[in-house]
Amino acid sequence: MEVSKIRNLALVAQSGSGKTSLGEAMLFTAKSIDRIGRVDDGTSALDYEPEETKRHISISTGFHHLAWEKVKVYLLDTPGDDNFLPETRMAISAVDNILIVLDAVDPVKPQTHKIWSMVSESGLPVIMWINKLDKERADFIRAMEAFRDALDLRLVPVCLPIGKEDGFRGIVDLVRMKAYDFTGDSGGRGKQIDIPSDMVDVVEEWRNNLIEYAAESNDELLEKFLEGIDLSYEEIVAGLKQGIMSGGFIPVACGSALNNIATGSLLDLVVEFMASPDDRGPAVGINPETDSEETRDPSPDAPVSGLVFKTLTDPYSGRLTILRVFSGTLRSDSSLYNPNKDKNERFQKIFVMEGKSQKPVDEAVPGEIIAIAKLKETTTGDTLCEAENPIKYPFSEIPQGVLTYALKPRSRGDEEKITQALQRLQEEDPTLTVTRDSQTNELLVSGNGQIHIDATMDKMERKFGVKVDLTLPKIPYRETIKATKKGVIYRHKKQTGGAGQFAEVHFDISPLPQGQGFEFEEALVGMNVPRNFVPAVEKGLHEALQSGPLAGHPVVDVKVRFYDGKSHEVDSSEMAFKIAAIQCFKKGVLEAKPTLLEPIVKMIITVPDDAVGDIIGDMNSRRGKVMGMEPEDGMQVIEALVPLAEVQRYLLDLNSMTAGRGSYVVEESHFEEVPPKLAEKIVAEARADKE
Repeated sequence: MEVSKIRNLALVAQSGSGKTSLGEAMLFTAKSIDRIGRVDDGTSALDYEPEETKRHISISTGFHHLAWEKVKVYLLDTPGDDNFLPETRMAISAVDNILIVLDAVDPVKPQTHKIWSMVSESGLPVIMWINKLDKERADFIRAMEAFRDALDLRLVPVCLPIGKEDGFRGIVDLVRMKAYDFTGDSGGRGKQIDIPSDMVDVVEEWRNNLIEYAAESNDELLEKFLEGIDLSYEEIVAGLKQGIMSGGFIPVACGSALNNIATGSLLDLVVEFMASPDDRGPAVGINPETDSEETRDPSPDAPVSGLVFKTLTDPYSGRLTILRVFSGTLRSDSSLYNPNKDKNERFQKIFVMEGKSQKPVDEAVPGEIIAIAKLKETTTGDTLCEAENPIKYPFSEIPQGVLTYALKPRSRGDEEKITQALQRLQEEDPTLTVTRDSQTNELLVSGNGQIHIDATMDKMERKFGVKVDLTLPKIPYRETIKATKKGVIYRHKKQTGGAGQFAEVHFDISPLPQGQGFEFEEALVGMNVPRNFVPAVEKGLHEALQSGPLAGHPVVDVKVRFYDGKSHEVDSSEMAFKIAAIQCFKKGVLEAKPTLLEPIVKMIITVPDDAVGDIIGDMNSRRGKVMGMEPEDGMQVIEALVPLAEVQRYLLDLNSMTAGRGSYVVEESHFEEVPPKLAEKIVAEARADKE
């Protein structure tokens, strides 16, 4: 396969725009599938996971390919829901082109800016398709202008619709100046007709607009245009392609995916105007041995290299590694080097993805999207290359989850199965974070939103047969003291039938600055306490620190001075002194103004201007402190410090306050004293739970 005959593109849109339906229609028109599947009834070739069928949305990227005019086109159907946009970002990092899909009735939605920011950051050539023109209130020009105005874009219609709403039946191709009627035609190609007489003037107007955009992309063409010389079809195509490649403007096509109207014309645009790997030029990476920049030409004869941007896992068939080939000719039954892991990976077969199935192929060249089975070390974000010619490609940063739950197994003994299942799911979805809280001992899972978490739990039950309940994680409070208490004395005395137990310890207990942890000072004089019992006292103190006397939370920032005590030559033992130390510590803490500390997190919240007042007011109601605010890319970025207990489900509230337009990142900051009334409530609840 010639590299110039390859196109790959990511289908990108907000949920509900019909992106997956368009992918299905394109595959059907090109005869890659024998019927147009539907997401809603579970027959889609691209959205085939039960979790996608249940929610009627794309959850992970779907893969397929087609052939059109002797050009091979790889389609990546990406998620549009806010919960799964990191998956979309990863797919964009592997393609040369983007096809963005708009809903003709509702083109600008709450997440429009989020979707577009990913597209614009990529710098890739973009084609736009306005879908659902056969729906009530659908309007091509109005939809295009609404999107243009919302994002300040340069959009160029390359076709116009014939008919409106339920009367929509075809398009006028402004590049070829041909009209097509799709009445009674479900094949996506249509029947050529004359341009309707009532559209001649408007077609001429938009045709001149298109030619003007084509001319401005090239100085020679612009000169001709300004001199009134007609541009040839080839010159118009060349000018348009140059403008699209440079990002000067975005061509806008239209149709109906569900009724397969004008998808053939869209495929013509993809083949004619979208970039081949040759057009995109060399891929840029880093030489892992020298840390210097290195490039790879998109040539079948160059050293082999590619980027792993997706991993699929199955409990039965194992792991599938999805790779974008950037250079060289990758052949089956060979090996590649992974510079990220410093490992060689041997494999036998390579495949191209066709929805949920795979088709084996002998080789792959630059621009192709392929799958390799059962690689042992390689994960999403890794580069694969030749060991003799190493290169490492950059990968999009994977965001940390912002909604966290604790997992409770429904069946005893399932904990190990849950851990193994989550490990496999993390391979497939690196945006999933799994941790074990060392203080509460809870198994925690963090995701991008409620749907993300719920879909992951559904998948874990389906694939690995384990069920869990989700609860909000326990807050990892800490206990400390605010005053010094000197001369704390505790005597442990127990007489049984045999040898007794006796130990007495004298402590001074005092607070330390925050973050100092624990300090033990042995200040014994005389021989009241044999020195061989000191380690037992210190061990007892370390044990006592794990569960404070207020509410059972760890005790921090405390100093204990062990200055005296008493012993018995027969009944004293290490165990007796350990018990005495524990009880003396608890007694001293309760007499030294004990208090609770709570974790404070730093939040960076990005919201639209019109939501700033609501966000600040809400943050104040959560005992938060707004530390600053500054504009960034048409949004406002608010920095705040807030107790973790107040923002465990903040994502859901932020979505409500900003209609889904807000986002945030969170990081641990420090601990602060819990207000007295709230502390009393927490202590009471802890004691009630214990009882």
